[in-house]
Amino acid sequence: PHSHSNDVFAWNGFESGLNQQAMVNMMTYRNFVSEEWSHVLTWDLVVGRFIWADGIRRGVFTPHSVLLTNLIGPPGLLLHFLTCIVTGEGLPGSVLA
Repeated sequence: PHSHSNDVFAWNGFESGLNQQAMVNMMTYRNFVSEEWSHVLTWDLVVGRFIWADGIRRGVFTPHSVLLTNLIGPPGLLLHFLTCIVTGEGLPGSVLA
């Protein structure tokens, strides 16, 4: 499994399908799949809810950020931060505040 995980992050150029094939190979390991899905679902739920709640609380448009968070994760949070700055709301504070 370690050689497959190394291949996922190896630089093979933009046109190479080797990274994608390495990820497909990793999906054959049950432990990896269970860890990956729990990680992805946690990120989607926790960070997606944070973005949504922050948008409701401060009146920031969030559907694009929540969607991107659910599709590819961290870039959605960065997009939310960018949206907050561009709209003049500043970076979010605590949802509990």
